[in-house]
Amino acid sequence: MYKGIFWFCRDAAGTWKALAVKVPCGRDGTALFPIRYSSKAGENFNHKAEWERLGHKITGGRPYNYYPRGRVEIRKGRITVYIPPSLFREDILSVIFQEFGLNGEAAGRSIRVKADGSAHYQYQTEEAL
Repeated sequence: MYKGIFWFCRDAAGTWKALAVKVPCGRDGTALFPIRYSSKAGENFNHKAEWERLGHKITGGRPYNYYPRGRVEIRKGRITVYIPPSLFREDILSVIFQEFGLNGEAAGRSIRVKADGSAHYQYQTEEAL
């Protein structure tokens, strides 16, 4: 299972896909190997910092908040997925669960999904998912 951040963006063929920055972790959310996080709290990744590290070939020169984005947090054994309301769809959640290994071992655990409509998860693109 993994924790980290993600964006839903179009690939070269125009298909929507998840682009993730993640780290494998144990049931309590502790990374399975030493990792340098970019979030202020130091326990996860920061979207802006990680987007800038991806490079122009991947980002297309767009800002970090162009595409819908979210995060998967695992703290004290609790799994929480934070997403904008536009991503709160079964097909999108299925991709997120697959990408972060939230099936299998995690499937028997409670996974909270929070549709966060705050300014923090607003994005610029008006392309429909």
